[in-house]
Amino acid sequence: MEQGRIRLKDVQFDCIVGILPYERENEQPIILNLTLWLDFAKAAETEDLNESIDYAKLAEELKGFIRLSCFKLVETLVVKTAEYVLEHYPKATAVEVSVAKPKAVPGCLGAEASVKIIRD
Repeated sequence: MEQGRIRLKDVQFDCIVGILPYERENEQPIILNLTLWLDFAKAAETEDLNESIDYAKLAEELKGFIRLSCFKLVETLVVKTAEYVLEHYPKATAVEVSVAKPKAVPGCLGAEASVKIIRD
């Protein structure tokens, strides 16, 4: 097995996330980082994208999933996003998701939550 990683770095978009009244009504920026682990052997041998994971497609799917979900907590957002990846991408053996809200805390570069889930 040739365990490899695919990373999506600093995927930036706006969505509804938060518990405060103005956060429930107004989109705000988030920054998504995702790492997933999978066996690279077949993809490296065949150079067939079907043997790997299309990260451009994954990024768009995750943006849509997160935008539609309107999570209250960033902690929920990262857990549900990781579960989504493992459910929809069976080649992934593990996934780590972090999300930052750059405007969450005045005078701070942002607040961030992350989770790593390994497939059983």
